[in-house]
Amino acid sequence: MPDSRSIAHALAATVAARGADRVFGLPGGGTNLEVIGACAARDVPFVLAHSETAAAIMAATYGYLTGRPALAVAGRGPGCASSVNGAAQATLDRFPLVLCTDAVPAGDSHRIAHQYLDQVGLMAPVAKWSGVLGPTRPDDITEAAFELAGSAPAGAVHLTIDPSAASARLPLQQMEMLSDESAMEDAVAAITWSTRPVAIVGGGATRWAEDVGLMLARIGCPVLTTYQGWGLAPSNQFAGLYTGGGVEQPLLDDADLIVAIGLDPVEPIPNRWRTQASVVSISASPLLHRYWPEFIDLVGPIGPIIRRLAAEARSVSWEPTAGPEWLAAFRARLRPPHRSARAGAIGPVDLVETVARAAPPAALATVDAGAHFLAVMPWWPAGAPRSLLISNGLATMGFSLPAAIATALARPGVPVVAFVGDGGLGMTLAELETIARFSLPVTVVVFDDAALSLIAIKQRSGDGGQAAVGYGAVDFSAVARAMGVSGVTVDNVADLDRVLGAHEWSTPRLIRAIVDPSDYPHLLDATRSFR
Repeated sequence: MPDSRSIAHALAATVAARGADRVFGLPGGGTNLEVIGACAARDVPFVLAHSETAAAIMAATYGYLTGRPALAVAGRGPGCASSVNGAAQATLDRFPLVLCTDAVPAGDSHRIAHQYLDQVGLMAPVAKWSGVLGPTRPDDITEAAFELAGSAPAGAVHLTIDPSAASARLPLQQMEMLSDESAMEDAVAAITWSTRPVAIVGGGATRWAEDVGLMLARIGCPVLTTYQGWGLAPSNQFAGLYTGGGVEQPLLDDADLIVAIGLDPVEPIPNRWRTQASVVSISASPLLHRYWPEFIDLVGPIGPIIRRLAAEARSVSWEPTAGPEWLAAFRARLRPPHRSARAGAIGPVDLVETVARAAPPAALATVDAGAHFLAVMPWWPAGAPRSLLISNGLATMGFSLPAAIATALARPGVPVVAFVGDGGLGMTLAELETIARFSLPVTVVVFDDAALSLIAIKQRSGDGGQAAVGYGAVDFSAVARAMGVSGVTVDNVADLDRVLGAHEWSTPRLIRAIVDPSDYPHLLDATRSFR
């Protein structure tokens, strides 16, 4: 019977053959140390993080960018428990992740209570599959785990290593479902006969970016993208973002057909679908939730479907300038009104636009949850798919900094901007040391108003007041310097311009911007209100 080292080497062999070329984690004292060593023996290096949640987010992001599921390791008990949010992020954001944890051996569970949890049960609700990796068929189990993590919709798969227990049953492989010919013919007819279609492109289409671009160019309609689908629209057709809020609704009300490509119901905010136009939905796997009333539902590999539609559907009657005109209107509705009393202060949109002007054109970006993303997403310059990353399905704070680390490792030498609020940075502050240790070209831009501003906007009388949302002032630039990252604080636009003008984008740096939060209520209301 194989021992734990044999299991570790079976897992490492699968990582080397099918997984991403780095392993992330925070090891306990058990078998995952053997996993790390077995991977290193196969030239798969290890990235040590400061928390299991951050490690899982790093691995999931790295897998998303490389197209090969990455492995994260964690200890038993608290290590596994701390990984839950990272696994949930992977699953709800559709990032591929294999998470491996140590365990109290089943053969000892009758006598050991210390750090004992039902880890398979703990991870089951946040993973596509959770089970035991034991001495029986470890090669088959690990192979199936990586396959399942990467299959649509991608997500987390959890393996808990237990040399004393039998391996769990192999995860069921998802069957590829294809729509019938009549559905395809109906879709071609619907697009051909529509005169004002609008496309909504979601994160599920990212894998087929080139095909999507060709199809959209063929149809010639305005295109909205979700946060995860950011960068998939041709620049001359991009009309703004689709969030399920009110700012994009005028365009949708003007449409006679919605063509939803890779749009996952996990992406919009939980508002009801308000559009009267019929929907052609194109998705790689059956949708788990019915967000809109489908008119035509095409399920299967998105590339071949949209190539067929591109070949047979004609152009439409929108003016060629429709997309840019709608984008200008979209941003005009979002832009905060000028406040002369604020002259010189840094507003959230000021901060994003100033950083965008200074950043190298090839710079990538990550964004945390919090009020600041309402400014980042609409105003960061459009780029390639997967060049602006945000946790959209889970919408978790603490995503941006670990994701920036993974992005810098996956795209060596390319500058990365991590946009983060003071709350999210507080959750992941120790990872500044990880940036310094690997000398990563990450610029951390902190929107600092010493508050949970998005929650503060939602507060009503009797909801806890300042104590529920306010922090004390923290000099994050000084903390960064203590961790080996250059840090600076700015509190006005002129100083921000000066700092960015002298900025070296190839080295780690933190810019703490003291922001005026008074624009946030307008941004939230304009984004989501249907008035």
